[in-house]
Amino acid sequence: FPIGVIVALLLVADRPIQGQDKKVGESAAAATKVAPVAVEGGVVKLGPKNTSIEFVGTHVGAEPKPRLGGFEKFSGVIRVDGEQVKSLEVEFDVDSLWTEFAGLTKHLKAADFFDVKSYPKAAFKSSQAISQGDGKWLVKGELTLHGTTSPLEFEAEAKFDRGLILTTKFQLDRTEFGMDKMTQGVEKLVSLSVVVGRPTQPKNKPRPKR
Repeated sequence: FPIGVIVALLLVADRPIQGQDKKVGESAAAATKVAPVAVEGGVVKLGPKNTSIEFVGTHVGAEPKPRLGGFEKFSGVIRVDGEQVKSLEVEFDVDSLWTEFAGLTKHLKAADFFDVKSYPKAAFKSSQAISQGDGKWLVKGELTLHGTTSPLEFEAEAKFDRGLILTTKFQLDRTEFGMDKMTQGVEKLVSLSVVVGRPTQPKNKPRPKR
């Protein structure tokens, strides 16, 4: 999904983050109704009005303190043929990154993490979408993030009913993209979720602490 994010790093097996607080880790848009996105000429156009891209990062140690974030500016397309997913592309404006804490947002944009001044864009482009049956797909492609391009693959579920709803959730290793600082305090694995059919709703009202 080309989302100036994030939109995902070297894929690892989807597994729960140890100690993650479910309430904190829930999507900011969890209460928002999911609605199919129109297919026009075999193309589904993606953007903040119909898609959410969110991530959860955690701290190392006995108190993970999960932190929710996402991207506000991105664009992309999913190409389909009937009910077959053919390809997916997305580009992110990395500087549109948000979190629930103003101080954390500023730190993630700095050189310790995304370094948005040096790497303002991120993009994903698929090379294959392989049907796994029952509406499930294995998407393979390349993610360009933090100046590094690496293979990425993830499982997604697609539902066609007067449009398309597509969801995916998986983990990424940020160090595979050169984001290898502060690994003693911040886990290298980041949980990423994408919902095509749910608008972006950032929870970025400033809070006093992070």
